[in-house]
Amino acid sequence: MKQLSPICIIALITACFFSLNTSAQTSTATQVSLANYPIPHDVPASLKGVNQTANTSYDLVYNTAFINEFKAINPGTMRFPGGTFANSYDWQLELNDSTNLNLKNTIQLANEVGAEINYVINYGTTTPAEAAELVHILNDPAQTYEDLRLTYFGVTAPVGVKYWELGNELAAKWTWHVSWVAGGFGQQIRYRTEDPRLYMPRTTTDYLHYYGGDISRRGWVPRYGDGMTVFNSMLGTTHRVTGPEELNSEAVIDVTFGPITAGSVVVWFISDTTISIGLEDEDAYCDSSTDQPCEAIQQDLYDIVTEPANLLSPSEYSVSADGKTVTVTPNIPLLENQLILVEYDTHHEGAFAIRDAMKAADPSIEIGYCIDFRQNLLGNVPGFEDSLTASPPDFLIEHPYNKGTDIALNNGYASEIIHLVDDKISDDFIPSETELDGICATLGIPEIGLALTEWNIRLCGDGGCNPAYSGILGGLYTANFYSQFQQAQANGELDIRLSNHFAGVASGNNLIHMWHHNGTLESTPQSEATRLVQDVIGDQMMVSSDIIIENNPILTLYNQVLDTDGNPTGALESYEAEALKIYAHDDIANNTVEFLILNNDDASNHIIEFQLPCDRIGSDATFEILSGDITGDSYSINTGITSSIAGTYTLNTPLFSVTTLKIPYTPSATSCTCFADFNGNGTVETNDFLDLLSEFGCSSNCNYDLNANGSVAADDILIFLALFGEVCF
Repeated sequence: MKQLSPICIIALITACFFSLNTSAQTSTATQVSLANYPIPHDVPASLKGVNQTANTSYDLVYNTAFINEFKAINPGTMRFPGGTFANSYDWQLELNDSTNLNLKNTIQLANEVGAEINYVINYGTTTPAEAAELVHILNDPAQTYEDLRLTYFGVTAPVGVKYWELGNELAAKWTWHVSWVAGGFGQQIRYRTEDPRLYMPRTTTDYLHYYGGDISRRGWVPRYGDGMTVFNSMLGTTHRVTGPEELNSEAVIDVTFGPITAGSVVVWFISDTTISIGLEDEDAYCDSSTDQPCEAIQQDLYDIVTEPANLLSPSEYSVSADGKTVTVTPNIPLLENQLILVEYDTHHEGAFAIRDAMKAADPSIEIGYCIDFRQNLLGNVPGFEDSLTASPPDFLIEHPYNKGTDIALNNGYASEIIHLVDDKISDDFIPSETELDGICATLGIPEIGLALTEWNIRLCGDGGCNPAYSGILGGLYTANFYSQFQQAQANGELDIRLSNHFAGVASGNNLIHMWHHNGTLESTPQSEATRLVQDVIGDQMMVSSDIIIENNPILTLYNQVLDTDGNPTGALESYEAEALKIYAHDDIANNTVEFLILNNDDASNHIIEFQLPCDRIGSDATFEILSGDITGDSYSINTGITSSIAGTYTLNTPLFSVTTLKIPYTPSATSCTCFADFNGNGTVETNDFLDLLSEFGCSSNCNYDLNANGSVAADDILIFLALFGEVCF
């Protein structure tokens, strides 16, 4: 729920929410100043990504309200066509469906909001030639592809898709229904009850992913969700006879992961429609909350379908010349709703071959692998280093989901949840990138970056989570994730190629979406926080060393102590963290210094004093504050105006809030001269120089720090000498 309450003066907002963590009390405000002449850093568009998937209704995005909201967050990239289902997404086929986003109207949407497309290639069923052809169609300026773009998308200019993800989460056990091979730890392919299982360890599936090879699409795997059913969890292709097929006395079945290896097909046919129809409800009986009941139902289903009596002879079916369809003409009549299962062997070229074909089509594109080769292949598979050297990715794709947030939230540790972003940077991604840099140096290949995709505070179904996730907690987490990773990129601490929030607009109230549409479009704290962040630092931002922050309050936070197996022991360990995250942008074109302030303290407001560099004379500033109920989903946006007092702007930031402060200024050629007139007598003279020398070597809370870099050193003396003898006006 959103409440709008504009205000015209700074409001002192009473802190009324508390958690088990404590805040160190300080008697002075936090002071923020900027170095003189800060150097702006351009923020890559690819760090401002949002998943806007192909299962989104066209009507939800093609309306004025959403277009305006989407533009307001200053989007950089749109990840398309999606997550798991992207692994078998047929972009050409889906052009026929105008009810959902397809590639044609996604290109139109990207042009409308000024964003790029980050494409997830169909790894599960594509060939190197097909992947390369899509790169040509989207990026190649040649007349042939200009004509194809006009035919397919209604545009002639190259779309210019730079970033490509080669599949999505293909190391996961829940992607077997969308890819010729998937993963999962300890994965076993099951067959009939009496038949032995086939163990498929990650070493095997990861190898097949990269190198390709032959695999048998026979048997079944446990249903693990994300689109899996008891039917598509069977590795072959299931098909129900349609009415027209009954009339034509033949069923034409497009196998999911062809082409079929010659001579390998097996067809099972349940002619008794009573049995076939009775099996339709098996998914409803399959309890996905526990493995065993689901597996038992799946085993019974597979045993029924593959009864020896259901096996057709080779004379009752034929395989097309391209190996992609099977035509079934049984000796008994076809009847509507009869169930057919086609099992077969198939071949795939693998990620290396697809990557090479796409790079040959357009060497300027960047391609990411979705399976981390460091876990099971590097150093374990002979010759893998040579293969990686020949076909390196530009980035590796990470899905930085959180764990254990419910425990923290239920115990009142809201600030600790926000601090997970800091932990991801310091504990996960900086070490990961350091390791990758070492590998690349050893192999003599360009550095491999990281891509963060489908990140959110928590994954959760529609309405199935603590409502706090959908409130300011989710908004502040989103603000921290975008801003901290953009700052780490600007500081040179991380090489992030992509950052995609999960996800855009959808009906319902699923917390992963930035916008909900239930009759009308609804903003959320996540969309509002994103708007505030990217309004200030979406195009340019300062590096951290140009922002001087003093007296940043220190929080005492708590972590669960884990045992050797990673399980909570019930004990807590404390650690300290800064309460405030502050970022800045010097908008030289509009003569405005802009600040983004994140108060990550769930117990206290904090007063902050801002000062401009000496060569800027500020005027009345505007602020906007996003805050809300930490324990629920209600939130508010407050706006107002504040004036400087003796060159200082004071702002009270509410607990757990996102704030922007914009200070218009007039550039001044003389104000820095006056800045060196420490005694205020109108002249920069010897007494001022003696004051400066008295603080030489000062490293904090310095009174005479002329270049505002946090210390008084030789550079300050040189600045002073250049001003010596000047008269202030």
